[in-house]
Amino acid sequence: MKNDRLRVQLDGAYAEAIGRAVFVFARLEWDAIWICEKLDPGYINNLGTKTAGRIANDLTRLTTMLPTGARFAPHCAEFKRLVDIRNKLLHGKPGTAVNGDQNLIDRGVPWTIEKINDAADEFSTAQIDLNPLMHSLP
Repeated sequence: MKNDRLRVQLDGAYAEAIGRAVFVFARLEWDAIWICEKLDPGYINNLGTKTAGRIANDLTRLTTMLPTGARFAPHCAEFKRLVDIRNKLLHGKPGTAVNGDQNLIDRGVPWTIEKINDAADEFSTAQIDLNPLMHSLP
């Protein structure tokens, strides 16, 4: 029913941190998708149910074929690493931290606001670094 989501106990700052991290990662992921589209026209029309991990693999495969592919290699590796971090956040289990806060928890370790913000900063840095490479392609 309308507003049932408000019955779930969740600190507003925590929700904002998760939302920002998701949005910042989406910007990074879409830069990767647009690079794939530029290198393989029509790629975007075939996204279907591709996961971020498959997009990372496609990005690596497609950029490796470029004469200047070496400059993409560290960015591809970083995107792949960040996919794993994003997955751990989004697939975390809801639970109660030792201090009583409601958090997502990954293998017994709570995702604190600080940890989420650190991940979002990493996503943002990677996107800032990848974006000019996307724009450098014809």
